[in-house]
Amino acid sequence: MSDFSHPASDARAIDAGALPAWRIHAGPLRQALDGGPARAWQVEVVEETGSTNADLTRACRAAPWHDDAVQVRVAYRQTAGRGRQGRPWQGQAGLTFSVAMPLALPPARLSGLSLGVGLAVAQALEDCDAACGARVGLKWPNDLQIDGRKLAGILIESVPAGPQRIWAVIGIGLNLVRDTHMETVLGRELAGVAEAMTAFDAQRDPTRILAAVLARLAALRTTFLAQGFAPLAAAWSARDAFRDEPVRLLHDGQVLAEGLARGVDGDGHLLLETPEGLERIASGELSLRGALPAADGERA
Repeated sequence: MSDFSHPASDARAIDAGALPAWRIHAGPLRQALDGGPARAWQVEVVEETGSTNADLTRACRAAPWHDDAVQVRVAYRQTAGRGRQGRPWQGQAGLTFSVAMPLALPPARLSGLSLGVGLAVAQALEDCDAACGARVGLKWPNDLQIDGRKLAGILIESVPAGPQRIWAVIGIGLNLVRDTHMETVLGRELAGVAEAMTAFDAQRDPTRILAAVLARLAALRTTFLAQGFAPLAAAWSARDAFRDEPVRLLHDGQVLAEGLARGVDGDGHLLLETPEGLERIASGELSLRGALPAADGERA
């Protein structure tokens, strides 16, 4: 299938009025990628799909292994997109895409990858607009925020491809604008790139942002293959939205631990200062919340 394809069959199957006004423009995107670390990545854009992560997971299972065969799939609408813990994710108001990244690493070496991806997205936004990038904070283990409101989420799934080989399928949902419908569904406010950029251009900036994110992810891949997350830990901690704040860790609504957030270590583990000492919390199906009284508001 060719790069930047927009299948006509998909376009006929949906109501154009339900689609966002923005588009990914093939020429400017390819121009931005050429000469950079993501120049050989294969990018496909579709009108609608169930889940870009599911699409690429299936493709990885069938694809022959190649160290540099990175695939990117962007969808204007996802009807069965999902976040962590199976939460639904639909991206009509956002840039939603997945990257299938071959990594010649054992599964145990993937620790910290989701944090590295979050840092890459934040840095890409700063590449596009310094004012926007300065407002973006990171929430362990895989969210981006602006002023305590969710800006983006990351979901990573893996497909084994043999000894010391794995496909990391990285799903990213980045809010371009605030989605009032999703805010109602979730019962909390969200953030959007448009509110933070100096002058958001719906016709130009989604393409610029995608190109910047892919370039940053390509650089991340090189670093991660060579050294893992450790070289990125300080930069991640500097953007930690909860750094030095009281937090609690939840799982299925149950409080597992409380303490002061002290950034992350070289493996991507949350450093939590508790009365018993400094604990290292491994990435998992956990939620991080500011340990504040309910009346003061809960940050999600």
